Amino acid sequence: MFGEMSLVGFFLASPTMVVLALCSIVTVGFTIERVLYFMTSRTDTQKFMKDLAARVKSGNAQGALDFCTQAKTPVARVMAQGVTHMNRSRDELQQRLDTAIDLESVEMERNISILGTMSNIAPLLGLFGTVVGIIRAFAAIARTGSGGGAVVAMGVSEALMTTAAGIVVAVIATVAFNYFVRQIRTRTAHLEDARESFFTIWNLHHQQARKSATQSRPAANAAANQEVAHFEETLESVLS
Repeated sequence: MFGEMSLVGFFLASPTMVVLALCSIVTVGFTIERVLYFMTSRTDTQKFMKDLAARVKSGNAQGALDFCTQAKTPVARVMAQGVTHMNRSRDELQQRLDTAIDLESVEMERNISILGTMSNIAPLLGLFGTVVGIIRAFAAIARTGSGGGAVVAMGVSEALMTTAAGIVVAVIATVAFNYFVRQIRTRTAHLEDARESFFTIWNLHHQQARKSATQSRPAANAAANQEVAHFEETLESVLS
């Protein structure tokens, strides 16, 4: 109870409190949504890159791609782009990986701006509700012609509830916003580190490919020489 007014009656008498209640629901809802996202997408980036490197070194490109697509984490989606475009130049691969990291950053930042907005507007809404409440309290006193300290104090206390509610919503939104910004920075740094690690894997892959091509070249030359010799023998037999 607030004086002689119930909680429901107080909300109905103060439209600003209704707006703040909606803001609190939005803040808590998006905070829970982002917490669930970061919990479900959490992974050990270093372990993932070691497992991916082992598959790439073994020459199992399809197995490496399947490993990335099954993980369903930000680093896995970024590395899937790298494995898919493994045979492209370094500049093209860099562009693909940078684009994939940017897309993951956009996904991580989804709904974060709403929390930032709530942290800014909630105190202002609370202050607005307080000002309106005080104006209404003094208007009622002037209209009835009766007042006193008790009447004024009760009206002001009811009006100040909107400020308190606005501060509570702002604190929750600010704490959540700062926490998620920190998480985004940390995970983006991990993705960039994974990108550099993948370039090491890419260099090793191309070195192995060049080595295999060099080793297979003498065998290909020997096969070609045998074919030429066989053709010459056949030609000599026909001419004789």
